[in-house]
Amino acid sequence: MPVFFEFLLIACLIYLWESALWLPKQGIALRRGWFGKKWRVIPAGRLLATRELGLVPMLPIPPDLRLLPCPGFPLVSHDSGKIFIETTAGGFLETSANCWYDFRLETHHLSVDYLSVRCQSPRLTELLREGKNLGLDPHKAIRRAWNLALSPARAKREMKRWSIVSRPLRFYGPILACGFFAAIPTAYLTLGPMAALWLAAWLWCLMIATAIHLLWLGKNVFPSARSEFRQDAFLSVLIPFHAMRALELASVHVFAQTHPAGVLVTVGEINHPWLRGFARRLLHPRPSNLGDLALSETALPSLKLILDKRSFALKQFDHAPDRSNDLEAVAYCPRCHGMFLSGTETCSDCGGLALRGFQ
Repeated sequence: MPVFFEFLLIACLIYLWESALWLPKQGIALRRGWFGKKWRVIPAGRLLATRELGLVPMLPIPPDLRLLPCPGFPLVSHDSGKIFIETTAGGFLETSANCWYDFRLETHHLSVDYLSVRCQSPRLTELLREGKNLGLDPHKAIRRAWNLALSPARAKREMKRWSIVSRPLRFYGPILACGFFAAIPTAYLTLGPMAALWLAAWLWCLMIATAIHLLWLGKNVFPSARSEFRQDAFLSVLIPFHAMRALELASVHVFAQTHPAGVLVTVGEINHPWLRGFARRLLHPRPSNLGDLALSETALPSLKLILDKRSFALKQFDHAPDRSNDLEAVAYCPRCHGMFLSGTETCSDCGGLALRGFQ
């Protein structure tokens, strides 16, 4: 195989590696379908995961405008004042934190009472800093953060702002991809090495323009994630594949303060299966699981208020599953919608939650 084609093959493999988002394992990403307005939920780490991070693949051709990485907030508080932190497995562990001295807000981690969770972006911990600056205690600051993260108005504002400030990146990515993978090889084979070098120099100027726009975003639009935007800008100058996916990589910070439920309500997907499942988890916490109860007490009032404003009762999510494919089932779990035969009274997957009979 000629050296040029070997180089092109290696470049394609590196580009595919860059075409992935690494999100905290407890996070998810929302992707809108090519046709229509249906949104699909992609859990981080379904294909590949490390101890803290999970991979979410992008579409191979930039820009992937339909991808919204939404982490959710990793802390919840019980009405008694106890604070729980989310684990990579998706559950919540109790902490003994009762004041701000027990919190450490780091660049990529949020630590509470010697327990740590990976954060998608510094903008996530910014919600806690705002509550602290307002004079709130940790319990009230966490409740405030959840109210903001679930707010459809806030999600709509973030989506609209990002569509405006990201317009240059929407063009830079496809031009860079077409230039490096189509124009440069064509120029090299038809016009010679010098023409390919001149084209590469022009594309490098476009990489510099991408870096400048990222620096502007970090300074003027998302100052709390300024250091991350600086790092992406530096890599965009040196690595063309990073510049090609600058739009998607920046979106990790853009939607760090937005909960998936807020996005789904904003786009009109109130009956989305993921949102129904999330509502059922809030309505039916597992027995003797204080983490589940704290999540329900933290998020349920905000979600109920959001749905009430849209004339949608929360109890509409609390219905029996369709048993047309399992007519012998006589009971179901109100949390996970697992179906059971006679003789079973509790759901073992949901911590012994009592079953309901089909009407």
